[in-house]
Formats: sequence, structure tokens, C-alpha cells
Amino acid sequence: MIGAFFYVLILLNLLHIINQFYLMKGFLSFFCLFLICSASYAQDNLMIKLDAIIEKHYPNQKDPGIMLQVHDNNEKILYSGSNGIANLETSEPISSKTNFRMASVSKQFTAFAVWMLVDEYKIDVYNTKLIEFFPNLKGPIANCNIYYLLNHTSGVLDYEGLIPVNQKDQLSDLDVLKIIEPLDSVYFQPGSKWRYSNTGYCLLALIIEKVSGKNYSNYVKEKIFSVFGMRNSLVYNPEDKISNRAYGYHLQDDKFRFADQSLTSATKGDGGVYTSAEEYLLWNAKYFQALGSKFSFSILFKNNLAPINQDISYSYGKFVGKDNLGNTVYFHSGESTGFNNFVLSIPDRNIHISLFSNRDDQKIVSFIDDLLKELDIQIKGLEGKSVFNWLSRAYMNEF
Repeated sequence: MIGAFFYVLILLNLLHIINQFYLMKGFLSFFCLFLICSASYAQDNLMIKLDAIIEKHYPNQKDPGIMLQVHDNNEKILYSGSNGIANLETSEPISSKTNFRMASVSKQFTAFAVWMLVDEYKIDVYNTKLIEFFPNLKGPIANCNIYYLLNHTSGVLDYEGLIPVNQKDQLSDLDVLKIIEPLDSVYFQPGSKWRYSNTGYCLLALIIEKVSGKNYSNYVKEKIFSVFGMRNSLVYNPEDKISNRAYGYHLQDDKFRFADQSLTSATKGDGGVYTSAEEYLLWNAKYFQALGSKFSFSILFKNNLAPINQDISYSYGKFVGKDNLGNTVYFHSGESTGFNNFVLSIPDRNIHISLFSNRDDQKIVSFIDDLLKELDIQIKGLEGKSVFNWLSRAYMNEF
């Protein structure tokens, strides 16, 4: 049974076709007026329902909260709603301009930056070994290809479990490299299995720096953010001043406590992007325009798919599966201290969702379940499961 959201899209698309036909003949039919009224009613009804989901899960306007935005393939915003506070000290409300820490949603930016270097013939992801960039690496990981880092099949050890107990300063991507350099072991032979790896994406950021000759933050700003019109987005450096910044909070003893940074919050390649719903829309549209083209990004993405199970794979910062209608679904989440995020796209159904929250409690789990149910989105293999919880287990490699 088709959801209200997709009824809106069908009506709007049909209206556009019929309207163009009749305008050429100099008149507008009663049928077009009927479609206008029907589409308007359905869209208003959808907005009411999505507003109600936000109100149900995030009712308190004075707590850290959430930003939900839905847009179509042409960057048209179909729904935009928020509730809550971006900064409890200033009481600044969350809006579509609020910049959230993306956490692991950042990986798609890192992967895209690698592709840009591939497209410029500056790097070969299949035949270049990591030891060419990091001569002090040991064991099987030294001969691992970049390809395996991109789709999480490298087997490289997780740096989070290797942080020294007396570590006080935030880690950088270079610190991650130093942690794994002395080690000669891997979880498995590179390329033989799938295991989610933040370490791998930290190494990718360092490779981008070595190949481009630029600081990773500056490279992404110059090649992606500036080109795509994302003027307020950035890859985080501790000294940065972030405009319209959402600070992260943790709920403890029924009170929200400041929890914006941790030891791993300053690494860049695996989770350092800050952006807003307004600017993520611009990025997401360009990402899928490239993916839908016949250019090298589309080819590389498809050739890079790594199976996780019989239903879901991973490539270039996206989990990839099928929905209940057989359409390809691209999705990912981001979890870090103080933040929970979720993005999902089904280009064949003309829908893209971005959901950003500056609180790391579990409200987002049932919120996403209700949201996907309302939009009639089911991911094959995850029927009856909470999508956000499944992703959390994937990051923890609990399969």
C-alpha cells in the first residue's frame, strides 16, 4: 500500500506533465485544478504526520533535539522540521542552518575525495599498496590496497581498542597511524571479509593529504564544500569556530550534560565533518548525480561493493540494500558522543532523508522506525528490525 509521501510525489509529477501540455494550448484543465488540490492536501497531511512524529519523540523545545529534512532528486525540499536547542548555554534553537557533527556520515565525504583523486589520475585504488604511503607499516596491512580501506575489507585493527590508557589529548589521524604502525597483525587477510573500520578511513584522510599535498580539511573545503556551495560546512579542527554550531549532549540522571567531544572526536577521515541540513542537501544531490552518471564515480562505486550479508553491501561511505519495492536504498548513520545522525536515499522513489540530532540517547531508534513506517520504507533483510540498532551493531562488528 503506497504511503502518503509517495502519493504526493506521483501527483506532483503528473501535475507537472499535464500542466505543461495544457499550458501550450493556452488553458488549464479542471483536472489539473483537482490534482493541485489533491497534492496540496496530501502534502499538508504528510507534514502534519511528520510534525507529529517529531512532537512524539522530541516534545521538549528546551532540550537538545533534532532536525529532519526530506528532499527530492531535484533538491526540492518536501519537508523540513525541527525541535529543540542547539546550544543550551545560549538557548539557540535548532534550524536547517544548524551545523551538526556528522560522525560516521562523514565517511562518504572522505570516499568521494578519494574518487576525485582517482578521477584526476593521481591515485590507483586497486594497485597502490599502503606501504607506498606508510613505509613503517608491518604485516599484511602493509600490502593492503586502498580499495579495501574504502569498503571496510582491509582487516586493519580498530584503533579505538588500542588507545593508551593514559591518553589525555584528542587523537589525530596521524596518531591513529602511529598506533597501528608497530603492529603486524590483522583481523583477517585483506579482502577476505567485511569489518567496519574507522582506522581505515583515518588512513584514507592521510593518503588524500599525501597525494594532494594539502591538509585534508583544506582539500575537502576547496574541492567539495566551496564547489558545491557549502559555505558553512567544514572538516573539524579543534581550533575552528563553527557558525550555527550544535553542541552535543548526553542524558544522565534525567538531565542533559555537555558531551560534545571525546578522545576520538578530532580525527577527520572517519567522522570530522560538520554540516547542516540545508547544506547536506546540496552535497547529497551532487553525490547522487555523480552516482547516477556514466562517469567513473558510478563505475567505481559499483565495482567497490562489498557484501555484508545476502541483502546489504557497503561502498564509498554508504550501506546499500533494496527496499520493499525492489529499489536500491543507500543509507548510513553517525554516532559519537553527543550526536546521533541518519541519512537515507532511494533515488528511484525520488526521496532523500537527513536526520541530525545533538543528543546521544536512544530516542532516535524509535523515531527512525516511526519515520520509515510513515514513508512506507522497508529495507530488505531488516524487516521487523530497528534500522539504527542494526547499524550500531554493524559498527561494533556484532554479526
